[in-house]
Amino acid sequence: MSHPSPRRGLGRSVVIVGVGIVLAAGILVLLVPSVLAILGSAGSVIGSLLPWGLVGLVPAVGVAIAARSKLLTVLSGAFTIAWAVAVVPSVLTPAATGDARLTVLTQNLEASNEDPSATVRALAARGPDVIALEELTQTSGATASDVLASAYPHHYRVGSVGVWSRTTLSDGEPLTLSLDWKRALRVTVSTDLGDVRLYVVHVDSLRLGAEDARPAMLRSLAAEVRADTSDRLVVAGDFNGGSFDPAMRPLRGMLDEGGGWGFTWPAQAPVVRLDHILVRGLQTTSTEVLPADGSDHRGMLSGFR
Repeated sequence: MSHPSPRRGLGRSVVIVGVGIVLAAGILVLLVPSVLAILGSAGSVIGSLLPWGLVGLVPAVGVAIAARSKLLTVLSGAFTIAWAVAVVPSVLTPAATGDARLTVLTQNLEASNEDPSATVRALAARGPDVIALEELTQTSGATASDVLASAYPHHYRVGSVGVWSRTTLSDGEPLTLSLDWKRALRVTVSTDLGDVRLYVVHVDSLRLGAEDARPAMLRSLAAEVRADTSDRLVVAGDFNGGSFDPAMRPLRGMLDEGGGWGFTWPAQAPVVRLDHILVRGLQTTSTEVLPADGSDHRGMLSGFR
């Protein structure tokens, strides 16, 4: 009768303990995602990829079966439940009934877009009431204005962000959001629902291993939204972070977003939603991720009532 060698037994125990720690940490993150904030930018990356957590469970289940570990089997089941509790409600958020009375589209145009005119024409063909664009250059901004001039005669642009509307815009303001340059704006849109205060933002990129302006921008944006007394408010743009990013929690705690997986980046094979349309005082009737159109991001189109 053969017996497992002590070395093999020790190796098995080390693997079980290691995988168990990873699963336990995953359960904690899924149920209390705010703990990711202590990791800084790395926490934002992990939070943004959280919807893919179930894929990472596959090798853990394989180890549990191979090692015949009851501990890993229990932890794998607990991880699955925690994932469902954390992720499924955001995916299955029900849409409001009735027709949309306001439609808003946001798109990062990409500074290196080889044909911004074609991208903007594709967006306009969707017929939204409002088009918000980010990562505009001097050339692509002028191109957008030319393409949209007829159907969207009202526009307001600040630096690399801009908004084009079928209806009147007023009270436009640039926002620096703790930066030395302008990557955000707010403006009032006249709609059938009444005035809607619209924020268009392009949040700084995530940079692992280095301090960046992104957390400060998001804190400043949350403070602006908190102080805004508008009855109807929309915040749209490229946030460079997913729905479970801890840096976005203060903002998302005040605003709602339509459901669905809605991955927008990278455009050809999206794995994360970096682009968002968040609202207060409006009901979301639809949320749609648009097809790739020449940018490295896909656009988002939402309807409200």
